[in-house]
Amino acid sequence: MDVNERKKERMQNLLDAASFREPAKIPVGAEILSWPFSYAGVRYADVMDDPVKTAQAYVRFLDDIQLDFLWGGMVTSAVNALHAMGCYHYDLADDGTTIIHRQPEVEFMAADEYPDLIADLDAFKAGLLRRRVKALQLPREQAYEKVLQALKAIGPWAEANDMIRKSIFEERGIAELTANPVMFMGPLTVLFDKFRGIRDTLADLRRRPETVRQACDVILNDRKRILSAFDPKEYGYPYPFASTVYHVECFLSPAQYDEYYFNHFMESCLPYMEAGAKFFLKGEGSFINTIDRFRRLPKGSVIFMLDQDDPFEVYKAIGDWQTVATGITVDLLKTGTKRQCVDFVKRSFDTFAPGGGFIFMQNKPLLCANDVKTENLIAVYETANELSVQ
Repeated sequence: MDVNERKKERMQNLLDAASFREPAKIPVGAEILSWPFSYAGVRYADVMDDPVKTAQAYVRFLDDIQLDFLWGGMVTSAVNALHAMGCYHYDLADDGTTIIHRQPEVEFMAADEYPDLIADLDAFKAGLLRRRVKALQLPREQAYEKVLQALKAIGPWAEANDMIRKSIFEERGIAELTANPVMFMGPLTVLFDKFRGIRDTLADLRRRPETVRQACDVILNDRKRILSAFDPKEYGYPYPFASTVYHVECFLSPAQYDEYYFNHFMESCLPYMEAGAKFFLKGEGSFINTIDRFRRLPKGSVIFMLDQDDPFEVYKAIGDWQTVATGITVDLLKTGTKRQCVDFVKRSFDTFAPGGGFIFMQNKPLLCANDVKTENLIAVYETANELSVQ
């Protein structure tokens, strides 16, 4: 089959599954980050300056593991370029491969800066960026030299990612789960991830809730401005896969969840869902206590990538209305026997596959060499692909 036809078929299977139609083949996919280097027996640190070697190592696992779709699939951060600018928020771990987020190194806003954020979000973001990127604090000529160094360092990273994406999505015809540029991130998660940090955002919800609400209103209006560039009629079928994400939402009470995420998500994204868009929800933590809200949205408009929640319990709660992306856990892949892993996959297909509304993938991204036992992973994907054909 021609590679373009193969990709088209895989996209149609994704669409059928998410629309509660039984596809010709249940989509089998994964979320992949830096783990492929370990599978290839290569340290990213040893190949990162050579785009060809980087790309060849990254896609090596696809010679042994058949995927219909992929979420992720690239080197996430240009570490050397960031370091050239004096920004050390991302770095290589001691294994020379895993890219880690050093959140303690990040300079977050102070509580007394909320008025600045509320008054002018763009100016606030520019000021925070200057504080976090040390090169931007230098005299103009020195800053210019640092930028040139960063541009030189970013070249191999960008070239490698271009080659990786071409190999995965063009040459192999693997479907990209969220090719649609429409993306929604709740305003409190923006505050939590980008401005205030984990500890202080959660403390602010108790200490200064009204200030947090005002800040979230400003951030939400900015999100709406960005979304306004995308006409819902142009971003439904046949390019249906949009995205959203849970970060702080997993720490919220149901009432807070409604106020800071779900109501905003429904207001902002319902027009896209009504036009046929399907939002892939990348979950963190547990969210089964609020999952009933998604019955208010059109059937088949959300695909849940589960994290800590029991997929069989989630299926009981919402599996007749929204799609579950599940089928194996990274914990089981790492600590279980091959038999236990294969039995879990079979139980998943037996439970979730009939009637559509199911795509197969693991519950956490593959990052490090020891995240999974290789023999378990290969057995799981062989089994999933065998069971996926209707």
